[in-house]
Amino acid sequence: MGKINDYFRNPQMGEQLFFAGYILFLWRSVWVTTMFPLSGLMTMVCVPLAALFLGLKILLYDHYPVKQFLLLASALLCVCLVFLSSGSINPFFWMLLVAASRDVKFEKILKVYLAVNIAVIFLAFCAAGLDVIENLQYETEKRGTRNSFGIIYPTDFGAHIFFLFLVFFYLKGEALRWYHYVITMAAAGLVYYFCNARLDSGCTLILAILFAVGNGITHARSVSMRLKMGWEWLWRKAGMWVMALLAAFSVLMTVMYQADNAVWQELDKIISSRLRLGHDGIEEYGWTLFGQAIKMVGNGGSTTLPSDYSFIDCSYMYMLLRHGVGFLVLMVVIFTICCYKNRHDLYFLYAVALVSVNCVIAHHIIQVEYNPFALALLAQCVRRPEGAWSLGQLRWRRSGRNCVTVQR
Repeated sequence: MGKINDYFRNPQMGEQLFFAGYILFLWRSVWVTTMFPLSGLMTMVCVPLAALFLGLKILLYDHYPVKQFLLLASALLCVCLVFLSSGSINPFFWMLLVAASRDVKFEKILKVYLAVNIAVIFLAFCAAGLDVIENLQYETEKRGTRNSFGIIYPTDFGAHIFFLFLVFFYLKGEALRWYHYVITMAAAGLVYYFCNARLDSGCTLILAILFAVGNGITHARSVSMRLKMGWEWLWRKAGMWVMALLAAFSVLMTVMYQADNAVWQELDKIISSRLRLGHDGIEEYGWTLFGQAIKMVGNGGSTTLPSDYSFIDCSYMYMLLRHGVGFLVLMVVIFTICCYKNRHDLYFLYAVALVSVNCVIAHHIIQVEYNPFALALLAQCVRRPEGAWSLGQLRWRRSGRNCVTVQR
């Protein structure tokens, strides 16, 4: 009996259960984004097994404080109501992964994410080059030939590249060197040239610039203490609110859109009809508290483009219409809490801000095969607060000259 109790008290066993479920679910999710065939048997095996492992980890090894328990219970109720109302199971699995990641090292989660994603995407890239699977090529008058390299659509390939670099940059943090930035900028150029994925190539470029500037300001000796403090203060105070502000902005702009106004038409053209499609969705379906069944017809998986395209790409509008007001609020709250928990970690705030910007146009915000950062809610932080340079570690002392003493 004692051995059984020791087994259930061993956190390593709980972690192994989590990664067994996480790897199964992640591998299948990434595989679905490729042109490799996916059998129904594979789905019937991977998804239930992943849910079983994650559920066992929660039931046998996790113990939640009252506040966390109430938050997770409310979230679980919300995603169950979303499933009943809309028929979508994705929010439930997303929340299951978030809940099961308690006390697991977030750094290890991200390393597993990189290993699985790189392996599957590289395999698809090579298979497409060898004609094992199709390299979908889309010919357009203004944007040239767009390659998908074994992924179901060029923008999905671009999204994989952006999120892979984002996770890598977050893990490296202050260890990033000049050649990391150069390689990332070159990758952004290649994605733009071969895929013409404007959003993801642009976000990859901004990623390199933001981390380079951030590291330059916080670690360069030539930068004044005032600028260092101002940069950190700005991100610690405002960084956690980026997603909430962009979500509200996206919904507001979509509601205000006017199809007969030339200015709105030009803006909508720049962002590939995101405003029009979202506005049409509101007029046709309205929004509900826990979502609704909406048929989304999008591109991908074939070079034959549908004539009745009606896919809502903006993540915030997609969540609002498909999964409801309740889930949109829940999702934003979870990411905001993640940022508050990691407010000492500027790299985490950079990452979530970039995700928030990307998801104004793209729909990948709760797809763990792209965006794993919600799993930071209950997982162990990559960087500990006491090891970070922060305003709380500064003490102002007045002397003949105003100076700052850093106390660690």
